[in-house]
Amino acid sequence: MKISKIYLDMDGVLCFFEKRWVELYDESPNESRDRKEFSENWTNFCTTRQFETLDWFPGGEELIKFIRKYDVEVEMLTSSGGKKFHDLVADQKKVWLKKHGIAYKPNVVPGRSHKSDYAKPDVILIDDTEDIINAFNKAGGIGILHKDIGETLQYLEALLSE
Repeated sequence: MKISKIYLDMDGVLCFFEKRWVELYDESPNESRDRKEFSENWTNFCTTRQFETLDWFPGGEELIKFIRKYDVEVEMLTSSGGKKFHDLVADQKKVWLKKHGIAYKPNVVPGRSHKSDYAKPDVILIDDTEDIINAFNKAGGIGILHKDIGETLQYLEALLSE
């Protein structure tokens, strides 16, 4: 089957969100943010434009270089973390992409549950969150759970070489 498009998540795939969070707040982001309430740290992170300051996630540059070798459409598919700071975070993620020379179309959704709306049988999503990948697969797409760059590249190469 010919793959028509690859979607790339940003945080945990290209950008090192968790590293920056720990540097600022000395805690895991999962410790302080519940999905229904925004913590003071989340508000601070968003309003001080921290998404623009993120380092590359280990293997992120390698993933971009790898994908550029193939003739396949690539877009970003990333979450802003919710409606409250959606526009602000979306803008910061676009700045990060531009700063790092990535011109792929940015699709910034207001919550992780929206990613499965992009699923199609010939479309891949590379994301580091298991429930997002499971929902994408259930909706008919091809989800790659990104945990190790070597495994991700191997799986991606197999899919793109079919």
